[in-house]
Amino acid sequence: MGRWTKVEKGGADNFGKGQVSIQHNLNDSGFFTDDALADLIDRYPREFYMLNTMTKVGEEKVWRSGDKGDLSGKEIIKAIHDGQVWMCLRRFDVVAPEYHKLIDDSFEELEEGNPNLKTFKRESSLLISSPTARVFYHTDIPFICLWHLRGKKRVWLYDAENKTHLPDETLEGVILRETEEEVAYDAEWDKNAQSVLLEPGQALSWELNAPHRVDNVEGLNVSITTEFFTPEAQRKYGVYYTNGYMRRYMGMQPKSTNIDGLGAYAKCAAALGIKKLGLLKGKERKMMCSFTMDKNDLTKIVDIPANEQWEIKQA
Repeated sequence: MGRWTKVEKGGADNFGKGQVSIQHNLNDSGFFTDDALADLIDRYPREFYMLNTMTKVGEEKVWRSGDKGDLSGKEIIKAIHDGQVWMCLRRFDVVAPEYHKLIDDSFEELEEGNPNLKTFKRESSLLISSPTARVFYHTDIPFICLWHLRGKKRVWLYDAENKTHLPDETLEGVILRETEEEVAYDAEWDKNAQSVLLEPGQALSWELNAPHRVDNVEGLNVSITTEFFTPEAQRKYGVYYTNGYMRRYMGMQPKSTNIDGLGAYAKCAAALGIKKLGLLKGKERKMMCSFTMDKNDLTKIVDIPANEQWEIKQA
C-alpha cells in the first residue's frame, strides 16, 4: 500500500481502462477541513473557479453558472452547505501546488502498481457541493478518477458502448464543445446501470466516456475529480473530434470509430490541425453568468436578467 492509495486486488491492471475502486488516505493531509477549504476559496482567482447549480425550466434541466461576488470562503462554505449549489476549484497546478502534489503523488503510486499504465494531461479540481445537490446525466471527455473526501454520494454508471445511452453524434458534440456535457437521459436506463455509494476514503474510476449521474446522499460533499488521458483515450478523442467535424462541416457520414490503425492516426492528425487552425473556435459554447449569491440569505441565489449576463472566462 502506498502512502495515499490502495487499489483493490486486480484493480491496478484495469485502471485507465474500466471501473476501478480505490481506497485513499487523502484526508490525513489536513487539506479538507472547513477552515482549509475556506482559505483555499479565498485565494482562488475568478478565472479558475466555477460556481454552479442545476434547475428545471419547464421540462428541461438546465446547468447554470454563477459568481460568488464578494462572499468570503467561510460564507461560500455555508452557502453550499445550506443551499443547492456547488463550487469547482480548478487548476491546482497553477493556484494550489500543495493540492496538485498530493494528487500527483497518488497517481505515481497507481502507476507504480501497473507498469503498463501511462497517464498524462492530468488536471484536478476540487468539488464542494450541497448535501442534496445532484449532477444530471452527462459524459466526460477524458478518463475520470473521483476521490471522495467528505459526505456521501451515489454515482450511477452507464455503459459507454451502448449507442442508445450515448450516440456517436452526441459524444462528438461534447468533444467539439458545442454543448455542455449533459446528454439525453431516460430513467428506464437505470435498470441496467451500476450504482456505487461513495464514502470518505473511497475513490472510483470508470470506463472512458461512460455516462453517469451523481446524487449527494448525506452531508457537505467534498471530492477531488481528476481528469486524465491515456494513449488510447487520446486517440479516441482525435477520432471523434474529426468524425464530428466531417459530419457537421464536410457533409460526410463517418462510420468508423476504430482507434487503431492508419485511419485512426490520420484522424488524430486532422484533429490536431483543425484545433491549431482554430476552425471551430467560434462554434464552442459560451459559459454565461446567470446568477449571484444572496448575501443576506445564503440559501438563495439571485437571478441575473438575460440582457445583463456576462461570459465567464476560464483560463
